[in-house]
Parts: sequence; structure tokens; C-alpha cells
Amino acid sequence: MEMIVEQLGTTNNVLDRQKFDHHSVWLGRAFDNDVILSDEHVDAAHAKLCFDDEGRLWLEDLGSVNGIRRPRHKAHIERTEVKSGEVFLIGRSRIRVYLGTHPVAPAVKIRLSEVFLLWLGKPQVTVMLALLFLAAKVLGTWLSTIGEFRWSQVIERNLGEVMTFFALAVGVYFLSVLFRRGGNFLAHLSLLILVFLLSSVLEFALSVAVFSSGDGGYPVLEWLDSARGYLMLFIYLWSILYLAFHISLLRRTLISVVIVAVMLGVNNLPDDSMRRFASPQAFPLEQQWLPPALLIGEPVPAEEFREDADALFDTLDEKRSEALEEREAEEAAQGSAINEDTPSDQVEIESDQGVSEPGDREDTDEAGETGETGETEETPAESAESDVEPGPGAPGAEQSVE
Repeated sequence: MEMIVEQLGTTNNVLDRQKFDHHSVWLGRAFDNDVILSDEHVDAAHAKLCFDDEGRLWLEDLGSVNGIRRPRHKAHIERTEVKSGEVFLIGRSRIRVYLGTHPVAPAVKIRLSEVFLLWLGKPQVTVMLALLFLAAKVLGTWLSTIGEFRWSQVIERNLGEVMTFFALAVGVYFLSVLFRRGGNFLAHLSLLILVFLLSSVLEFALSVAVFSSGDGGYPVLEWLDSARGYLMLFIYLWSILYLAFHISLLRRTLISVVIVAVMLGVNNLPDDSMRRFASPQAFPLEQQWLPPALLIGEPVPAEEFREDADALFDTLDEKRSEALEEREAEEAAQGSAINEDTPSDQVEIESDQGVSEPGDREDTDEAGETGETGETEETPAESAESDVEPGPGAPGAEQSVE
């Protein structure tokens, strides 16, 4: 009888595979075992695999310290029958045991995309892509520079981008090593350079399109600019899931689509509910100064542009006037609504207190004038009486005192 023993990593990736046609196989940390497990939690002679007379395979614990158990189970196993493809924990090491008659999955056809991703790991390919990326950045900086071109401008504009994709390549590579999937660092770096290069080419093509199109083409170009970012994200995720983690075609496609869909949903949430993860492109798209040779189509004549500008200002004045009229109408409607809501008793009280008869109003005015000057106007009779001295017996007259 034959058995196959595999040593697995934390994600069940195969680290080692051995085939035995012995009646029994010994497992442990000592060098005289058939399967040597370099784990400090494994005893020198930890466990034994053996066939019985009926051809059944058994796993037996040899009195170890940490025992044998199945994943996600705490119970220790003293002796159990092994089913082909079953996984066990010996100490902290994972092993998987197959019988020699265990069926295998059908062969997977070699895909051109996977061959291309592996081809990216060659040093000459990495150098070639790096030179193409540098040339594209120099050309883009030269075309968009107004005035004298300086090499320092290339570094200032692209240093952050280069550091970003280099750090991302290092991070993804270490993740693949952490999960014991292996990987080629140059392949990760070449993939990122290629993705950024394609993104730069598409961005330059959109800049030329914006430079050559009118206002009517902005909505389509804005949509294409957003689609460019999501497309690059999907391509990178789809590729890196194969290079770093060797995930199957269907699974990595589904994972990439889900991540892109989540990013799309988050970026289209209302601004007041959640801050956007990626700042949206302003509308209209940012214009750039480019050489006239990149202008596609005939430019607008100066006279036509002036007429269009005058018509635009006239339309703006009309809209402004309409807005002012609507505002005045709204204010008038609000005023009438306030008057209708005021109680009638309060209006009558205010009218009684604030309105008086014409005669009373004149008397009030005369009293106010008198109060202000402090003097009253005398009639001719009153002035004549004031000139006559009072007699001896009259009130107020001076009396002689002997």
C-alpha cells in the first residue's frame, strides 16, 4: 500500500510532499523519522502512520506532549482511522495524508495571461519597462511645460508616484512570502510599472481629447476618466492575486470585481453621508496647454468664439433677471402668508392703539408743541388784563402795613 504525506503552510499551501510504500511511516522531529517536522512543539517520535491487515490507514499518537488533533477541534486523538485527503495538526505543524489511489483534479490549460505574468519576472523585462516608464514621464512633462523645460521638473512631478508603486511592490511581495506562497519580486515590480505606464498613456490620451474637444464632450470624457481608474485597479488586483497568492481564475476575477464594485459604491455616496475615499475629478476636466500639433480638428475662429461668448453673457443676464424676479415673488408670497396668519383681534387692538381721531391728533400736536417750547400764546384780552394793576382789595395786590 502507498501513502502520500504533505506538509502544509498556514493557508494549506503545500511546503513538502513525500510518497511512501512502507507498511508504517514515523513522524517526528528526530532525524531518524520518515517525515521530519522542524517544529519545536513536535516530539522526537511524535506519531506513526500504519496500515492494518484490511488495508485501512491509521494515525497513532506515541505519547507526545502536544498530541494530535484535527483543525478547529480541541480534542486530542490517541488513534484514529485516516481518510484520504484528511488534515491533522501535529504540534503546530499541518500534515495532509493521501492514499495512493486518491483521484486528482484534471489538468488546467496554460493561459496566455499567466505566461505573460510569469514573463514579467525576467530582469531584462523589468529594465525595459522601467526605461519606457521614464521616457513616458519625460515626454509628458516636456509637452505640458510652459516655458523652459528642466529635468528637475520630471523628478518633482513623478517622485511620489515612483515611491508609491515601489513601496506597494515590496509590501505585496512580503505578503506573499508571509503566506508562504513565494513569488518573484521583479514580477511584482514589473507588473506595477506596467499598470502605471498604461495609466499614464490613457491619461495622456484623455488630455489630448480634452484639449481638442468642446464643452459637449466633457461628460463622456469625465466618465472615461473615472473608468480608467477602476480599470487599472481591476487589472492590478486580478494580476497580483495570481502572482502573490496563486488564486484560481474564477476566484481572483470575483474578488477583483467585488473590490472594484465596493470602491465604486463608496465613491458615489452622497457627500454628506460619507467622505469620499478618492477625490472626484472636477468638472469640467482640467485643461492643459499642449502643442498645437496635438489639436485634433479645426479650432474655433475668433469671431465665432466672440459671438458665442456674447451670447453666453446675454443668457447669463437673462437667467440672473429670472432668478431675481423669482426671489421677489417668493418674498412677496412669504409676506402675504405672514399677514394672513396674524390674528384679527391683535390687528384690531393695534389699530385702536395706533389710530386716533383727527381732532385729538391736532390737540396732541399742539400739546407737543407747547411742551417743547414751555410757553403759551396769549390773546389780546389776556395781555390787556396783565397790564392793569390790581386794586387794594384784589387778590395778589400788595397791602400797606403800618
